[in-house]
Amino acid sequence: MSLDEHNARPKRKDAALNNERLVQAAREVFAQQGLSATLEDIARHAGIGVGTVYRNFSSKKAIVETLYDAAVDSALAEAQTALEIEDPWLAIVAFFEITAANQARDRGLCETFLGNDGFGPHERIAEKLVAVLSPLFDRAHAAGLLRDGVSVTDIGPIFAMLNSVYRVSDEHPDLWRRYLAIILDGLRARDRLALPVPALDVAAFATALTTGD
Repeated sequence: MSLDEHNARPKRKDAALNNERLVQAAREVFAQQGLSATLEDIARHAGIGVGTVYRNFSSKKAIVETLYDAAVDSALAEAQTALEIEDPWLAIVAFFEITAANQARDRGLCETFLGNDGFGPHERIAEKLVAVLSPLFDRAHAAGLLRDGVSVTDIGPIFAMLNSVYRVSDEHPDLWRRYLAIILDGLRARDRLALPVPALDVAAFATALTTGD
């Protein structure tokens, strides 16, 4: 091994550690402050200079996208876990409760999912979410447990509504659970009137997520 190769290894290792430290710092800062946090905030939290941030990520958008890709994979894995629950209604409840709990803990994750501040999923991710989550809703519909007209694309507006509750009260951080229970009660099939307007189609759902409207 040449001297240059020997010296390059510690540098690569240091770079990997800096990158890992940055991603973790960004995750913690965005979780607490939301996407309005700056690269300077992230550098300060990581205990490194802002120049190091720019050497690892070209922009805040690059960091957010790195975190979001991992968050989407985690959400999809949780949806698959929910499908393993035998009771179709309990599977729906598990999906909403797990996802809402994650969003309540992580302000940046929630804002990214909802497309705030110009960050959010692109159309391919939105369509992937629909593809993975549709079996949850299809199974519950087949069992007669969801009211007519409820669609997988309703998840976007539902989580947008919950977002307004997550930080209503610092003294009652679980208040969102009350309103999720009310929403779930509205989704469940009983003697109910037809919903007044139809759900978003997949294209409109993707547009809503990617524009934040």
